[in-house]
Amino acid sequence: MTIEQAKSIKHEQIISFSDKHSEPKILPFNEKDDILDEENDYPPPDKGYAWVIMVASLVNILLAFGSPHAFGVFQAYYLKVLFVDEPADKIAWISTMCTTCTLCGGLLASPITRIIGLRNTSLLGTVIATIGLVLASFSTQIWHLVLTQGIIFGLGSSIIVNISLSAPALWFDKHKGLAFGIVASGSSTGALVLVPIVTKFINILNINWAFRILAILFLIFTGICGFLIKPRIQFAPSNKIIDFSSLKDPASLMIYAVGALLQIGVNTVVLYFPSNLIDVGKSPTTASNLIMAYSAFSSISRITCGQLSKKFGAVNITIFCHFLAGVLMLTLWLTSHKFIPLLIFYLLIGIFAVPFFALGPLIAANCYPAEKVSQINGLAYLIMGITVFICIPATGAAFEKLGHRTSYSPVILIGGIAYLISVVPLVALKKFLKKDNPNFKRVVDSS
Repeated sequence: MTIEQAKSIKHEQIISFSDKHSEPKILPFNEKDDILDEENDYPPPDKGYAWVIMVASLVNILLAFGSPHAFGVFQAYYLKVLFVDEPADKIAWISTMCTTCTLCGGLLASPITRIIGLRNTSLLGTVIATIGLVLASFSTQIWHLVLTQGIIFGLGSSIIVNISLSAPALWFDKHKGLAFGIVASGSSTGALVLVPIVTKFINILNINWAFRILAILFLIFTGICGFLIKPRIQFAPSNKIIDFSSLKDPASLMIYAVGALLQIGVNTVVLYFPSNLIDVGKSPTTASNLIMAYSAFSSISRITCGQLSKKFGAVNITIFCHFLAGVLMLTLWLTSHKFIPLLIFYLLIGIFAVPFFALGPLIAANCYPAEKVSQINGLAYLIMGITVFICIPATGAAFEKLGHRTSYSPVILIGGIAYLISVVPLVALKKFLKKDNPNFKRVVDSS
C-alpha cells in the first residue's frame, strides 16, 4: 500500500504509547504525525550524523566516566598532603560517593529526557557536574568534598553517561556494536588523558586550580558534545524514575546480575593490583604507568569486542571473557609473586575483565525498544552503584581482617569467584533472549 492510499483510508489507526502508561493504546491515524511520511524524513542510520553522535558520546563518557579515574590523583593528595591526620577510610568516602552517584543517578535521565529532550538533559548534566567541580575547588573539609566532588559531580556525570549510552542506540543499526564499543572505551581512555593533566596542574599550581581547570575542560567539551546530541527518530522514554516492570523481566534481571558481579570482580583489580606491584618491589611511578597500560588494553578490548559482537554474539563474548578473567585471577594472580607473571596478568585482565561495559548496553539496545533502553541502562548502573557502595568496604575489610594488609589472597578469591559466578546469569541470559518476550522489540537483533 502506498502512502497516498494509506492516507485515503478514513478510519486507519496506528499504535502509539500513552504519556501516562507504558501500555500501548490505539489512536486515530490523524491524532499523531503521519509516521509513513516522517519515516522518509528521518536521517539514515549508520551514516552521516550518526558518527557525530558517536564521537560526542565518546567524549562525554571520557569526561564523565574518566574523571573518577583522575580523582585517584586527588585521593593520593588528600592522603599525603591535605588530610594527613584523617583516617583513610573516612577519606575514601569521597571517591566512594562519586563512583556510587555516577552509577546510580542515571535513572533520573529518563524522566528528564521525556520533559526537556536528549540535548537539554545532557546539558543539564554538564551544568550540575561543573558546579560540583567548581565548588570542590573551594572545599576545605572532607564532608565538603563528599558533597561536591562526590554527590553533585557524580549526579551530573550520571545523567551525561545515561544519555551517551542511549543516543547511539537511536542512530546505529548495522554498526551498533562498533559504536557502543568505541563509546564505552571512553572511560578507559579518560584515565589515559585526564590523569596526566590533573597530575601536572596539581604539581605546577595547586589542587584548587586543578579542580577549576578540570571544570573548565568538562564544561567546554561536554557542553559542545551535549549540544550535538539529538535523537534520530521521535521517541518518548518512560516518565518513571524506576520502571519496575523490568524487574519482572528475566532477561533484564540477568543483565543486572552480571553487572553487579562484574563490579565486584573488576574493583578488586582496580583497587588492589597497583599496591600488589609496589609490594613486589616496583615503584609507585611504575605502578601508575602500568595503570595507563591497563587502561589502554581495556579501551582496545571494548572497541574490539563491540565490533566482534555482530559475528560471535555479545553474550557469547562476555561468557568467554568472564570465565577467562575468573580463571586468570584464581591462577596467575593468586600464585604469582614476581613482576613478570604479574605484568602478564595485568595486561590480560585489561583485555578480558571489561567487555561487558560495552556489551551490556549493546545487548539492551539490541533487544529492547528505544523507549526502554535508558531505563534498562539506568537501573543496571543503579544496581552496579549499590554493589560498589557495598563491595568496596567489604573487600577492604577482607583485606584488613583476613589478609592483614599483606596478603591479597582474600580479595583475589572474591574477585575471581565473582567473575566465575557471573557466567551463570550470562548463560541464563542467552537462553532468555531466545524466548518470546513482550518487552523486546518486534525484531530482536542477534546478541
